[in-house]
Amino acid sequence: MTGHSMVLRARTVGPQLADALLAMVAAAFALSGLLIEPSNALEFRSPDLLAAALLALATVPIAWRRKRPVVVLAIVQAATMPYLVLNYNPTTFWVGLVVAIYTVAAYCNTRTSIIALSVFSVVQLLFTLLGALNAPQEVGLDVFINQAVLIAGCWGLGVSVRTRRAYTTELEERARRLEREQEESAQKAVAAEQRRIARELHDVIAHNVSMMVVQSGAARRVLEEEPGLARDALCSIEEAGRGALTEMRRLLGVLREGERDEDALAPQPGMQRLDALVSHARAAGLNVDLTVTGEPRPLSAGVDLSAFRIVQEALTNALRHAGPSTTRVEVDYGSSALRLRVLDDGRGASSGNGSGALGHGILGMRERVALFGGELKVGPRAGGGYEVLAELPLETS
Repeated sequence: MTGHSMVLRARTVGPQLADALLAMVAAAFALSGLLIEPSNALEFRSPDLLAAALLALATVPIAWRRKRPVVVLAIVQAATMPYLVLNYNPTTFWVGLVVAIYTVAAYCNTRTSIIALSVFSVVQLLFTLLGALNAPQEVGLDVFINQAVLIAGCWGLGVSVRTRRAYTTELEERARRLEREQEESAQKAVAAEQRRIARELHDVIAHNVSMMVVQSGAARRVLEEEPGLARDALCSIEEAGRGALTEMRRLLGVLREGERDEDALAPQPGMQRLDALVSHARAAGLNVDLTVTGEPRPLSAGVDLSAFRIVQEALTNALRHAGPSTTRVEVDYGSSALRLRVLDDGRGASSGNGSGALGHGILGMRERVALFGGELKVGPRAGGGYEVLAELPLETS
């Protein structure tokens, strides 16, 4: 038996055992009333087996009060009414009624408890009137008042307990719901961070590794004939590799608790590094022309990083797919938007729909642009080549 099942079993057995003990105590208390001599001059019927049986029937069902509260109330009333009509000593007969009325109010919904109380009160009134007709000198107005106070008090106490229990349950459910929402928010935040890191890693690795592949191929071709050019290509490969490692350390540093090295804390790249990005692309063998229009100005961190990554990804795609070509990078600092245009006149990629070789890169660009409510257009040009056009809205003061 697992720990969880043992806890559930204990929660189930505990109330049942408590109700069984309560029924035994109530029965003993009610039956003890048969041994009490009336302290006034009223004459009651002598106790006998029938009286004992009726009192037992009015108390023993308490053991099942939580499972069938209305049924238990009906049984208890069915036993106590004949007890009163037969004029037995009523000193302790009420104990079963008190528990049954309280249970209906505490464990049934409002509609059920009101209906049960109404029916019980009507039946109780009829039997009390019948007792008054049989023994008018023994059943006075005080009996009616005492019964009304007893019924109202027990029902009011039960309603109060039920209301408090419902309030406590609602608070617990609200706490559980809040905990679930916090967990879901944390999971979403983790997933978003994972996507961001994956996107950053793709951009960094794709760009630097593409340059390394191109440069290594060039170095291999000129290694014997022009060792100086091969040496320059190897230096570019080394520089690209170091840059890739630096970026990877910075990105993966956020996953390490307590990371404090300089690479992890290095600022993320932005448009201020655009010239260096173009220089790296040229060093890798891509003929790149850069044009900047408008007045360059500080950008928000998110737009700055996204713009840089979009240009980086476009240059990487041109390096990988365009072949021998000329690539133009146009940056326009508009009054309300930053416009980026990267186009080449090469052979382009085999597919411009975002699948295949370009899939992850274009998906990353679309996500970055969509994050700021911008627009992205990618695809082959009419006269040949490929074009990436992105527009990122800027905050206006």
